[in-house]
Amino acid sequence: MLRLTFVGDIALDKPLLKAAKARGNGKYDFSDVFHTENVFRDSDLVVGNLETVFGGGHRFNKKPYHYNSPDSFCQAIKNAGIDLVSTANNHCMDEGVHGLCRTLKVLDDAGIAYTGTYADDTDDRFLVREIKSVKIAFYALTYSVNVGMESLDCEDLYRHINLIGFSGKQLPWIIKYSTYIIKRKIHQIKKKCLHQSTIAAHTDTISESKMNQSWMADIEKQVKKAKEQADYLVVLLHIGGQFNTEPGTFSTYMVEKLLSLGTDVIIGNHPHTVQRVEANTQRIVAYSLGGYCMSTSGEYLVHECLPEYSLALHVDIDEKSRALNCSADVLKGTEDENGYLTVAKATDSQAETIRLRSRI
Repeated sequence: MLRLTFVGDIALDKPLLKAAKARGNGKYDFSDVFHTENVFRDSDLVVGNLETVFGGGHRFNKKPYHYNSPDSFCQAIKNAGIDLVSTANNHCMDEGVHGLCRTLKVLDDAGIAYTGTYADDTDDRFLVREIKSVKIAFYALTYSVNVGMESLDCEDLYRHINLIGFSGKQLPWIIKYSTYIIKRKIHQIKKKCLHQSTIAAHTDTISESKMNQSWMADIEKQVKKAKEQADYLVVLLHIGGQFNTEPGTFSTYMVEKLLSLGTDVIIGNHPHTVQRVEANTQRIVAYSLGGYCMSTSGEYLVHECLPEYSLALHVDIDEKSRALNCSADVLKGTEDENGYLTVAKATDSQAETIRLRSRI
């Protein structure tokens, strides 16, 4: 029997960034964030979604909804027991191609495997790992990247990222600046003045105009190749409406398509809250595991959906019968008065609410 454990979004929000800098006297101390070693004790491989980049420099998270983390956060992720991360998500181009490539080097240096983004073009856009004589392919996909200043500088996004779709619409710089900087700043000020959240859950609907059909065709080819090279295929799917407790039509469409191609396990992330898990002995689908590391005082959260909770999903594989089985631990992120976040197994009454939602 071998065990894969999957956790949700790993982000570094401004409250934790500020608190870690104060704790480390300017050197960013993340050594006390993760308390999940007991959850991973029986795991042969732990997989997460890296919702940030390591773009270098000295200015981190310098714009709203823009992630760039100090390298010490990567080492904290490694020390937490994370073995492999998906790097294909909407933030992977927040620091442009340079930041994307530097992130891969930082992960290499820390000894964390990755899949989903690439410094150069490659034929096989998935990663195969052999565990206890079982070959498992990990294939990461993202619905798109954030349409910011940096991402639009890249003419060939698909060369670097496993994408499902991207509009690629070029906008005048004044419109881009107004949309992505000024409007978001006004939104933050409004929220603070009202002393309440003005953020709403995002939609998750199929948009044919934003789905690149040539990329979709290549997804089918990659799935076929991965299945030829491995005993099991795991797709790490970055998709879905943020802060929705139920998956929408785009998520269910992609899940059904991937299952029809023979995918064994689908792990969804991006909604930042837990959604349902559908499992039997042949297939496991987790639509969203929630945020493994997300500051609970983050300015963009919708608190009604309990975003401070997430799942550590354990997938057990019987090498003889090939049967799959899953279980889960509920995790919780808790902040102290300074904004320092700790992530540990949840023990309060809301953990049962999350378990019921996930159907595990």
